[in-house]
Amino acid sequence: MPFISDGRELITDAFKNGYALPAFNICSLEMAQGCVQAAQELSAPIILQTYQADLSFGTPSVMVGMVKAIADTASVPVMLHLDHGVNQDTVLECLKAGYSSVMLDGGALDFEALLESTKYLAPIAHQHKASFEVSAERFNKGESAPTDPLEARRLLEAGADMIACSVGSEHGQASRLDLARLEQIAQSVNAPLVLHGGSGIDPSDLRAAVALGVVKVNIGSALYKSLLGVWHGSSQETSHRAIYNQARDAVAEVAKHYIQLLGANGRAG
Repeated sequence: MPFISDGRELITDAFKNGYALPAFNICSLEMAQGCVQAAQELSAPIILQTYQADLSFGTPSVMVGMVKAIADTASVPVMLHLDHGVNQDTVLECLKAGYSSVMLDGGALDFEALLESTKYLAPIAHQHKASFEVSAERFNKGESAPTDPLEARRLLEAGADMIACSVGSEHGQASRLDLARLEQIAQSVNAPLVLHGGSGIDPSDLRAAVALGVVKVNIGSALYKSLLGVWHGSSQETSHRAIYNQARDAVAEVAKHYIQLLGANGRAG
């Protein structure tokens, strides 16, 4: 199935049909292959995404070329997203390279500056036939700053297609969601919502969040831990190829778990 070049296609379908797309952070071929392998087994559309730091392992053009090559031989829809783009230059570079979707991380900006950046970048993303995510969130900042429902609505009105919410999840940490606040945000925007730190969110909270309009859940730490488990136990291997195969399969098992948890299985048709 061809690479999905416009992320809004999958985001809209997920929002309309009440499921969430797992957004898997990848930075290598075996990680991308493992996620797509899982998606094909479960007939699920998925998002592959690169964290800002992952671009040190391959430029945006390299990542686009790799993901497109995999997607074009797959039987399920696959799109590519920039996760936590920390500045406008990175966002624009990824759009020019052919990403399906981009995110602006506004954690270092005050709200008015974030709003202006959204007004500037969202139309450019749409001109490139890509979706635009913006964060109305704070993660790992040592402060309590949950998403304000009214601010989330203003970001949507400024052109964002998806709003990343801060409602209790933390990167790499076990967490429970403030579902009451998430419901307030959902009622305020009536639009696709995103959760970060998905690896540690309680499964029952994730299911409830999907019912409230969350269409994208970021999964990173769970994949990295599966890779580290393979690498740490590989001292007896005599071939790097065997390790890569084991790593790909370990990633696929984690990916299958989240595909099913988020209700994306069987949605590729």
